[in-house]
Amino acid sequence: MPKGTAKAKIGIRSVDGTDINPATEDKQDDIITALGFVAGFRIPAYDYLSFIYTSGNLTGIIYKSGSSGGATVATLTLAYNSDNELTSITKT
Repeated sequence: MPKGTAKAKIGIRSVDGTDINPATEDKQDDIITALGFVAGFRIPAYDYLSFIYTSGNLTGIIYKSGSSGGATVATLTLAYNSDNELTSITKT
């Protein structure tokens, strides 16, 4: 990020409210890059999100245009290791 740009705190919480692989300020630039804001993970216009949970972990995010019954514009699939740490995000 350019100097002087404000950074938002980034973190992921499970449905029970516990932190999953919490992001520290030192990790924020790496996380932003990994999410592809620089490398192609930009999401087209959307007006609806749905979330998929597996064993208490957020494992999918579906982006739709045209409300819940509209067209899917992107899907993020999140994977975790055995320590419940987020290991990868795939966009389709």
